[in-house]
Amino acid sequence: MATSKTTSLKRGVAALLFVIVLAFGWRYPYLAYCLFLNVLVGLIGALRHGGRHGCGNFCPRGAFYSFLPDTGRKLPAGLLARKMSIAVMALMVLGLALWLRPTTVRGWGMLFYIMIVVTTTVGLVGWLVFNRYFWCSVCPMGKIYKTIRPRRSGIRVADTCVKCGLCAKACPFGFFPPKAAQDGVFRDPDCMLCRRCIERCPKHALSMERSARMNQK
Repeated sequence: MATSKTTSLKRGVAALLFVIVLAFGWRYPYLAYCLFLNVLVGLIGALRHGGRHGCGNFCPRGAFYSFLPDTGRKLPAGLLARKMSIAVMALMVLGLALWLRPTTVRGWGMLFYIMIVVTTTVGLVGWLVFNRYFWCSVCPMGKIYKTIRPRRSGIRVADTCVKCGLCAKACPFGFFPPKAAQDGVFRDPDCMLCRRCIERCPKHALSMERSARMNQK
């Protein structure tokens, strides 16, 4: 399918950009400022499509992790609901600022680069212990995005669905749209709208649904 190939290409480019920042950021700290571009894209995705759309479609780090081998292990129950990572990230920024005491644009770039390295390491450890989407489940920005118009978009489940469960296996967080759908549409604040379930469905029973009429709370 053309859409699937386009999505794969987009993920590949995003992952490559992340690797470039990770590999050369120590020498060119200005690359770390791409972090803010990523945040901006995430906010635009949340405002336009709702929730974590940017996480599942444009995040370079998330794309990078998606290419790691699947361990087949599940994420710990309740991990998505915890918001501690926001406080941890804030404390990390404060700690690094006090330690490095950056006074130049390059200095702040190095601070952001160190943050990227540390958080990527956490994600890699999480991949080895749990699975490749561990970081996506604890990402502090993801926790923020999910509060922005979380019910604007969803996954529509058609009557042709046979509830085979392949969509749940493809979903980074193991969501099973046919089981949790209401009025034929699955909506969850943590759903990244990455379309992996849609791409995996053998019956083509899943599709994106966007509604401006839904409650935006």
